[in-house]
Amino acid sequence: MATAEEIIRQAQEINAARETALAPLADLMASRKRLRDELEKTEEPYARAYVEAQAAGWTAEELETLGAEEPKRRPKGRPRATRRPAAPKNSAPSSSATAPENASAPDAASPGKPLQ
Repeated sequence: MATAEEIIRQAQEINAARETALAPLADLMASRKRLRDELEKTEEPYARAYVEAQAAGWTAEELETLGAEEPKRRPKGRPRATRRPAAPKNSAPSSSATAPENASAPDAASPGKPLQ
């Protein structure tokens, strides 16, 4: 029967082999984290440069053909799509907005006939 010291020595040998096998993985894990951090630092400048290229006339399809991927996050600032200008507040509503809902009914007012 094995003594307590022999069992502990065997466990230490097993753990030493496991630690040796873990060392390359630990090194690669640290390297991957460092590379991910470096890549993350390029995201904002990349997105800004991508938007600037589009503003200069390059389309997303052309940039993709050249190997440029659309950025995951767009840079802060102006939105991607242009907004429609809002109607002036003091403008008169369009005629379709003032026409009754049942304008197609026989007793509906015609364009030259006042509403009753």
